[in-house]
Amino acid sequence: MNDLAPRNHNLPPDMAILPTLPLEIGTEAIEKAVMALPETGAPPPYNTVAHTAFSLRVQAFMDACGKWADIKTINSKEQSERLNDFINGARTLWKKVDEQRVADKKPHDDRGAVVQAAYTPLKDKLTAAADKLKPMAADWLARETARLAAEQAAAKAEADAKAEAARKLAAEAEARNDVSGEVDAAAQLKEAQKMQAAAGKDLKAKIGSASGAGRTMSFRTVKTAEIHNLNGVYMHFREHPDVIELLQRLATAAVRAGVEFDPKILTIKTDKVPQ
Repeated sequence: MNDLAPRNHNLPPDMAILPTLPLEIGTEAIEKAVMALPETGAPPPYNTVAHTAFSLRVQAFMDACGKWADIKTINSKEQSERLNDFINGARTLWKKVDEQRVADKKPHDDRGAVVQAAYTPLKDKLTAAADKLKPMAADWLARETARLAAEQAAAKAEADAKAEAARKLAAEAEARNDVSGEVDAAAQLKEAQKMQAAAGKDLKAKIGSASGAGRTMSFRTVKTAEIHNLNGVYMHFREHPDVIELLQRLATAAVRAGVEFDPKILTIKTDKVPQ
């Protein structure tokens, strides 16, 4: 019973009993597989020998899994027990693989933690410095915005006045059949209209870079939802996949914790799963 039945065997189900577990991988096979690894120019950041051994062992489990799947239906107590041993063996191997992963990853995590600890204070200080001075920039931008708005209003008022005066001159020239005056008035109106167009442009306060190397700072509009009717917002998003997933997770956790719900709201689904 140590050899796996061939995938294309013709044995009846009760005779196609598979081994309890795939055979362990010998040292010689592991060394041969390690020697066959491709050159990468730098050693992998994990235990190559252990990883290779586990890879061979996992592949053996995959092959055995396919042969178990060929049976499709368990037909005897012995088969069920051997299958149980196989599943437990896969779980045990999973734990060993994960333990090796944690062991191989720990030095990198430790070094990463050291790097993080070294750089985080520097970043935090720079962020704090920028945050401390941003209100000063915001204050200047606010005052500059007000100044530009006042200048724009004054320019618009001046342009409107010139346009109105030009229209009045044009009407007076037309009344006295003064073609020369009409032409002059039309030119003045055209110039006034240019001034109106310029005064109507949106002026944005900006802070440039003294060195020319920095980016320009200005106000930007940020929209944030302020909820006043939670139920109304829920009704809007009730079909969103994220909302459905969250409610499913919360409901499942509540049911497992013993919370009882009105059957009109939800019912409890019970599944039998091997463990």
